[in-house]
Amino acid sequence: MAAHRVAPGDELDPLAVLRALGLEDARAVEPVAGGWDTALWRVERSGASSALRLFRPEQASIARREALALRALVGHVPVPEVQAEGTWHGRPALLLSWVPGRPLAHALRARPWLAWRLGHAFGRAQVRIHAVPVTEALRQLETDWIALAGPGEEALQARLRALPPRADALIHLDYHPLNVMVEGTKVTGVLDWANVSIGDARADLARTLSILRLAPSPPGFPERLHGLITRLLELGWRHGYGQPFGDQAEMALFYTWAGVVMLRDLAPKVGRPGVWLRTHHLDAVRRWTEAWKRRAGSPP
Repeated sequence: MAAHRVAPGDELDPLAVLRALGLEDARAVEPVAGGWDTALWRVERSGASSALRLFRPEQASIARREALALRALVGHVPVPEVQAEGTWHGRPALLLSWVPGRPLAHALRARPWLAWRLGHAFGRAQVRIHAVPVTEALRQLETDWIALAGPGEEALQARLRALPPRADALIHLDYHPLNVMVEGTKVTGVLDWANVSIGDARADLARTLSILRLAPSPPGFPERLHGLITRLLELGWRHGYGQPFGDQAEMALFYTWAGVVMLRDLAPKVGRPGVWLRTHHLDAVRRWTEAWKRRAGSPP
């Protein structure tokens, strides 16, 4: 199961959270570290492992959307099962089945020689997401994903809205190696559906590519090796996806959008407790965004 960090100083009681969900049979609870947005524990109960995910109060709508998406995706995409849903002190909580394996990003660092094969599996799983039939339940997840570009990018948003509509796919919008679990070279689960929407698959592809190209190497990991591994991963991902991304002139708009969204997503995290991201890590994202804006013929 993907890991999420419990911020230092948080006074969170996972057993109390479980009781609020109507569960009294936990035998062991272990905090899991590694992410930036929600608290996560591994829970042993009735001889099986589960993941207890606790959101912040302001993330209530995100928790509801994630639970809806997971329930609708069973049988289409490997996702954890929602075992319980509720709140604790105003904070939404989900108990999910434990996904075997480890995040693809961790598998890459342990076995970098598998980068292309893991990338191929990564791409095949994304094809499955984009091929999911859009049911009425999934239609409830539809959002104005173009507006994620935020204020100041009205011209970019207008150009994206003017493109011939292709808003018929389920899009994850945070599909990257920390949100995909693997065992060996098999994808066992796709996690963190907080950004899910119905929209243009090209936006999802652009978002994934921006993260693969621009996410900084973790502390202590050689930067050049990180770059080589992610390049091989990208090649495998493209091959596994197996379909052209689209017209390059139009893709320039999507890549610009992805860069803008990445800046808006990462900037507030800089300097937060438990987050190793620093201001200089955003420089490459700005260069990417400006370069694609020029290619798209958009004003800087």
